[in-house]
Amino acid sequence: MPLPAENERALNDILGQVPASHRDLLLSPLTAVLTTVDATGRPQSTAVWYLVDGDGRLKGSITSDRQKYKNLSANPDCCLFIIDPDDPFRTLEIRAEAELEADPDKATVRKFAEAYQVDEALLASATEDRYTVTYRPRRVVANPSSGRS
Repeated sequence: MPLPAENERALNDILGQVPASHRDLLLSPLTAVLTTVDATGRPQSTAVWYLVDGDGRLKGSITSDRQKYKNLSANPDCCLFIIDPDDPFRTLEIRAEAELEADPDKATVRKFAEAYQVDEALLASATEDRYTVTYRPRRVVANPSSGRS
């Protein structure tokens, strides 16, 4: 089933910034490093999952008790860094502005459970406050393979 026109545009906006040689890194269920800026201006990094949602936007899911939530609430500037698991020299850096939206029904968590093929119960508890992070790319840097094998 094709995406609605506005979602197709959003997907094209993301993929249009990513060279064809690196699009597989966005569309595969991989782990990325999310770097945020803390209250003192220092970087804070953590491993996260991400996906290109059905609306064509790059998203994540976090809880309000985590440092990355606190950092993004105060300063939405962030970087998502993806390393090709088969070639660690082939990377994709997405410098972005994050938008946080409450996800009380944990709809985004269900999408992550499906994409990463894990039990949804492992990702969310009924008592946590969950937020969807939408990454709005400002700059994309794709580093090619080193050519080493």
